[in-house]
Amino acid sequence: MPENVLPFQPSMQAAVADLRERFPQAPFLTLGQTVLWDEPVKAAFCRALEVLAPQATIVAAVHDTDYFAKVSPTDSPVEVSGEKFVLLEHNDGDTRDLWSAAGEISTLLGSETVPTRQKLSENGVAIDKVARHYPGGLKELLNTETAAWGWRALVHTEAGSLLAGEVRLRDIAPKLLEQMSLAFDESLRTLGNATAEVDEHVGECQCPAPCESREVAARVLRWVEEYCAAEPDATLSELYRYLTPRLWGMIRNGGSCNLQTSHSLKIFRFNQKTAALPRFEFVDLFLKPATRDAARAAYNDAVRGSGIYTLDQFGTGALPFDVVIPGKGRGTLRVRENLVVIETNPPVAIKVEGLCESVAELAAILEAKFGEDVVVVGKAVSLISMLAREMIFVFHEKASGYTKLTQKMNASLRAAGIELGLHPMLRLKYSTWDALAQVPAQFCLPPHLERAFGKKAVSASEFAARWEAVCTEQDTLRENLKACRSPRELLNTLAQESEYWQNAANEYGKARAVIAEVSERAKELQKQIEELRERKQAFTQNAVAVERKKGEAFRAEILPLREKIRDLHEEIAGRISPVDETGQLRKLSKAERAQNAELDKAALEEVETLRAVITQMQPERARYDEEIAMWHSAAVRSREEARKLTTQRVETEKSPEAQVARATITRWEYEAELERLRRVRDAIATSEGLRYTNLRPTAWWLPLVSPDGVWFEQLVATAQARVEEL
Repeated sequence: MPENVLPFQPSMQAAVADLRERFPQAPFLTLGQTVLWDEPVKAAFCRALEVLAPQATIVAAVHDTDYFAKVSPTDSPVEVSGEKFVLLEHNDGDTRDLWSAAGEISTLLGSETVPTRQKLSENGVAIDKVARHYPGGLKELLNTETAAWGWRALVHTEAGSLLAGEVRLRDIAPKLLEQMSLAFDESLRTLGNATAEVDEHVGECQCPAPCESREVAARVLRWVEEYCAAEPDATLSELYRYLTPRLWGMIRNGGSCNLQTSHSLKIFRFNQKTAALPRFEFVDLFLKPATRDAARAAYNDAVRGSGIYTLDQFGTGALPFDVVIPGKGRGTLRVRENLVVIETNPPVAIKVEGLCESVAELAAILEAKFGEDVVVVGKAVSLISMLAREMIFVFHEKASGYTKLTQKMNASLRAAGIELGLHPMLRLKYSTWDALAQVPAQFCLPPHLERAFGKKAVSASEFAARWEAVCTEQDTLRENLKACRSPRELLNTLAQESEYWQNAANEYGKARAVIAEVSERAKELQKQIEELRERKQAFTQNAVAVERKKGEAFRAEILPLREKIRDLHEEIAGRISPVDETGQLRKLSKAERAQNAELDKAALEEVETLRAVITQMQPERARYDEEIAMWHSAAVRSREEARKLTTQRVETEKSPEAQVARATITRWEYEAELERLRRVRDAIATSEGLRYTNLRPTAWWLPLVSPDGVWFEQLVATAQARVEEL
């Protein structure tokens, strides 16, 4: 290799050589939904191909057959004010379920790294505890504290869905330019190159080449403005295709490989002329009687348990492909006996004779109904296998999370004896941040990175040297914060870093001591209260016992006497009115009257005797009553003393001293937990964000930071590549 040629990594040279030897005619394909993220970074591969395989072709295609991100006007987390498109951040609150690809952008050093509630909780953050005192509660906490730093998405607000390829510039251009301007302005501030007056965030930061960086941003904006003004009825996809060669050229600072542009609405156009293309052979597997059962089983087995629908969940006869009908939208393709259905909204049903059993038949059916511009595109898992029949996909590491499922499906098909004839993929792995080592730039770090690096201004070379260690430090920080099991532990950990938290820990410790003393006094009072309550209970039980004893004595001693007196009175009454055998009153004889008088006299004397005995027993019964009253009185005194002590205990617990201490404790526990949340959040944004963007950087960052192309050239020189079979 000549001395002036970049020393490409051995893995890059080997991968390109392998693919050109095995597939000399196959073009390389990049397929992305936006050109404002990482797709144009593949210009690095273009740069390598110029030397390693100058005859190779790259097709840079815009994936415009997916739906554009959408939010319903009734459920929107923002006031849309009648606008068709709005800009949204991604957080774990109102925009938790936001998914955007065609309209996303990240400022320099930013990414769609959302520190979700789950991640925060996994790192020891007590979310509910913070939310109790956070202004606005949990909703505001999640909206404010969990936003992905430096990332924004354009979102469609109107009723109904739009494909990315249907978005008109006349509708989206104002918001698109606003989105880009915000991202560029924030990025220039990160380079110390703000167009506004002095920014507190910029501080001591100064950019070595402000004019060049600003011109890079202005040039991209100018391209968009000029195209939108000239072609207002064009689509966002057409704008992206217009920008593709310009951005690739800007990023690599000139030069050119065999670059072509396209888009998925064209690539997957399906009619009787295109149905014979190899890319649709994969569709044929799901239609032909000889392979359709195995193909559908392979797909279902691959996606089952992944969260992706199996085919039966789409309805009878569903296939893993969507049909895009011009002007009607996109929907799952279902093939049934005498019927072809496209699940648009509303669904479209086409009556046919028998069962469609080939792509040729399907093309004739769809073309006859919808014309030549209908599209058949694979769902996420099957799309790659369609295009890999003709082209070699170029993916960045961490891109396309569906490939494992695609490979699983393809393996099942091969196991069933079905040959696919697919090209492998090429994976590119960058060392984006290491490649900054020789770039003469300086970063004004955003707050989370400033905390991580320990300074506001960092040179690009220092950033390159430290970023991995900083990410590891942030991982350790998360572990240390998670290990703090109590507020005191957390405050003591924070106190190691600043005087503010040292003072907080001291105040918290003093407040805890006050509460401990108050609690001890309250505990002693409570102990006395419990003793009094136990005594009151014992006194009450004693009273009950005496009452029981009094009752027993009454029943044993007095009750029999009273019953005897009653019997005597009944005998006397019986002698006064005697009756005969028939129950009739009878007249007594003189002798009987005399005898009854004697008997009555004796009975009355016995009654008096019995009453005298009962009277003699009253003092003993009075002593019972006195003892019962004594025990009840003692119980009442204990109860009243317990009530007084309870009041005293409450007053102790609610004393001004205790209230101040509790307020201090609440304040510092809240502030410490909120600080843990923010530190964990920043650590996640730093370590996960930098590692992710290291592999998938935003393309326009490269010329913005390094207009001289040094960053790009080092990125090319350090890029790794590997071949991944499908």
